[in-house]
Amino acid sequence: MTKIIHKMLPLSFRNYVSNNEVYRYYKGFLVNREMYKSKSKAIFVVGSPEHDNLGDHAITMGQMEFLKKAFPDYTLIEIVADRLTYNLKCLEQYSTPDDIFVLQGGGNFGIEYFREEEVRRKIITKFPNNKIILFPQTIFFGDTELGRKEFKKTQSLYSAHKDLTLVARERTSYEIMKENFKNNDVLLTPDIVMSLDITEPTRKREGALLCIRADKESIFNETEKQIIQDSVSKAFDRITSSDTCIIRYISVEEREKELYDLWNQFKEAELVITDRLHGMIFAAITSTPCIALGNYNYKVVGSYEWIKHLGYIKFTHDINDIPQLIEELSKIPAPRYNNDFSTEHYNQIIAAMSAKKDEFNPSSIVTA
Repeated sequence: MTKIIHKMLPLSFRNYVSNNEVYRYYKGFLVNREMYKSKSKAIFVVGSPEHDNLGDHAITMGQMEFLKKAFPDYTLIEIVADRLTYNLKCLEQYSTPDDIFVLQGGGNFGIEYFREEEVRRKIITKFPNNKIILFPQTIFFGDTELGRKEFKKTQSLYSAHKDLTLVARERTSYEIMKENFKNNDVLLTPDIVMSLDITEPTRKREGALLCIRADKESIFNETEKQIIQDSVSKAFDRITSSDTCIIRYISVEEREKELYDLWNQFKEAELVITDRLHGMIFAAITSTPCIALGNYNYKVVGSYEWIKHLGYIKFTHDINDIPQLIEELSKIPAPRYNNDFSTEHYNQIIAAMSAKKDEFNPSSIVTA
């Protein structure tokens, strides 16, 4: 995987960078030479994380790998959400109308992780003449006074932009976006992490891995968590626990190592049980049998629709189904992930990013 350097470079270092073998100064940013294309247009990938959620880091990795392959003539520049204010003047000074802005995908299109929504609003407002695309997201503002108020503000700001495409990662979000953002193009694709395949190299598998969340999105009390534990302990002698959130800051430079450390835990498990969306997706892309449990909204069950054909990923809202699902999965031969199913859907993103303003017609794209 390619590491992307995104830090803005002080002016005094420009000469150093221009002669450096690793980095180039480009449009006010320090860019890895591998990602630099001489005199090219830029794709600014805005809103990436340095927080503790490895699911979000995997989204960024998936985005960068996807864009690198789909748009080899563009220079890719990643801008971390926490550093947008620091980099905004540089973006305003050096970007041109030919540059494209990609907004981070994920599950933060709403008020629960409002900092990310503020990042999107700032880019959409500040760059009215650029093509902007929001990578696959789940939308959830909630039926509260605050949720309704902020949703209305988001509708107004997004709808005013003349070249903004929204991508939903499951059907419910797609229907909400289509209904409420009629001035914007809206697409439906899988979460971009499904474009990755982390199966190789394989590792020896032993026991079960529990990846159960402990944050505000968890719907399980301690009694229910114990029921899950007891169900698994009857089938496996070895049980380990992990999470896609590791409760510490993860820098861009650490991202790849931390992701592979976690993916190796999945690859060493005979079975994963998780209520994390990216716990389920990580199981899929590492070819690991998995029981996915529903959470408080529709993002897990909605995303399951993309991968239920794999057979080795099972979904349930009822923890009492776990013993039966363990038995079913035990009878499946060693699975192997194949991401071909997602390609035709991601081609919609390529088409939207490649089209000139007013020329893209989402309804002309037919996907299975």
